Amino acid sequence: MLARNLAGEVAQVNEFAAWGTGAAALLAETGRDVVQRYLLVSVGTGTSILLVDGVSVTRVGGTALGGGTLLGLSAGLIGTVEFAEIAALARRGSRREVDILVSDIYPAGGIALAGDLTASNFGKYARRFRDGDKLERADVAHAVMGLIAENVALICAGLAAASQVTRVVFGGSTLRENPALAELLGHFLRAYGRDPVFLPHGEFAGALGALRIASG
Repeated sequence: MLARNLAGEVAQVNEFAAWGTGAAALLAETGRDVVQRYLLVSVGTGTSILLVDGVSVTRVGGTALGGGTLLGLSAGLIGTVEFAEIAALARRGSRREVDILVSDIYPAGGIALAGDLTASNFGKYARRFRDGDKLERADVAHAVMGLIAENVALICAGLAAASQVTRVVFGGSTLRENPALAELLGHFLRAYGRDPVFLPHGEFAGALGALRIASG
């Protein structure tokens, strides 16, 4: 429909191919060593996970968790749908005030799990709400980021293991100027033994790839 309303010649490009081509170009800017096989993750309204194997790009999974989840939960829990405000709040918040972590249940060394892993997302929220505690919006915003990041990372780690790859490359609009989400994704992926890489200007990977394919 959009193509019919544009003047001039329009080239149709496969979305996954565009993402792979654009990501390869942006990945070169990171200075990281080149690998032929890796997962490419687009964190947009939802999250799509692709396997890049040389020039082949195949969708291997995904989740409905993403930017849409972030905005929807933030609307109900902290009273805003302004992305920049949510990202700024999360940057100075702490999910430890909202989530139950492993360290809240077990003493150090009491279990073979890292203490900063989540035992229950928002596990402290109901109790604090019931007790009349004032919950800081920044802490809730960070907890929403943690809910999304930990589950996306867990799915990516499982797909990476199944695909026998170590590197997981991230792009997508939900990571734009959102350091809290990137930090949490990186933390959880490294805990699962993976190598997370965040594309510079990764929100434009698909558009850049489409332009390169169409003009090539």
